[in-house]
Amino acid sequence: MNRPPEESKRISEAQLRDFAGACFKAAGLCGDHAEQLAQLLTNSDLRGVHSHGLRQVPGYCESLRDGLINPNPNCQVLKETATSILIDGDGGLGYAPMMMATESAITKAKANGVAVGATCHIGHYGSAGHYVRRAMEEGCTAFSVQGGSSEFGPADSNNRPQSAYWGNPPLCFGLPGGDEPPLIPDMATCILADYQRGKEFDALQEMIPAAFFKSMGYTGVARGLGGPFVGTDSARAKAVREKWSRGQAGGMIVVMDIGLFTDPGEFRTGVDNLVRGVRETMAPLRGYDEATLPGTPEARREQEYRRDGAPISLADIERLNQTAEEFGLPLTMRL
Repeated sequence: MNRPPEESKRISEAQLRDFAGACFKAAGLCGDHAEQLAQLLTNSDLRGVHSHGLRQVPGYCESLRDGLINPNPNCQVLKETATSILIDGDGGLGYAPMMMATESAITKAKANGVAVGATCHIGHYGSAGHYVRRAMEEGCTAFSVQGGSSEFGPADSNNRPQSAYWGNPPLCFGLPGGDEPPLIPDMATCILADYQRGKEFDALQEMIPAAFFKSMGYTGVARGLGGPFVGTDSARAKAVREKWSRGQAGGMIVVMDIGLFTDPGEFRTGVDNLVRGVRETMAPLRGYDEATLPGTPEARREQEYRRDGAPISLADIERLNQTAEEFGLPLTMRL
């Protein structure tokens, strides 16, 4: 999904950001949240992560219009210590409250070495990498994950979902380097993508069961730390879900100052050695020309796409312009 589209149009960062922001404001999202969200989605497209870029605009706009997400949430601090903060997202999208928690955790981590930020009662918070990358900009390493309620639907003995494909919450680790690109596994927990289903994929369960058990474990930990751990099973959470049906998730970030245990320069050099070592000494995966760690392809694309514009597929452009028309944006705003 996140390979460069075959048929595309290059669109500048400014045009992507302005278009998305206008759509969100037209759908009722409060202004500062709309502008922040537009920039974060644009950042995803600039890194070539189109699954979490402007492709999300139509769905978010529809959720806002249909009353599934709070367009003007009252984000408040529920609990705070010297090394932690918990933000109530009040049934809105998760981007703004999660970034609030991240900014606070960065400040606390710089003062105390380690800090945890979290938010609850939110909708989708997008790519976990948004928050990890923000921490990295401030000389920190971080881990972020989104989860949700621990509740399952009623068991159906005649139609049990496959555990191998259980959930797909986002998580991200981020280690900043110096001269090399950062090391950033920014991913979802399931070993296979959502569209990889069918008999040919089911057969892999017997061939590589360890991989599926690992992805189930990642899903469970993500759901737990980004869910019950931050309060998604509380009475308040249930009340928010009744009013804003898609505001039932949570998110968490652990931020660590890179100078916590050693000289920051030594740490960055070590990350550079890992990134460079894989690229220069290891054979690539079959079908690829180069061995790279996660973060390197995104860094290369971002440099190119900020300069030349991000390639947005023609199919996505058509869908985005349909959303613009539906929400009354003028022709001059279309992509």
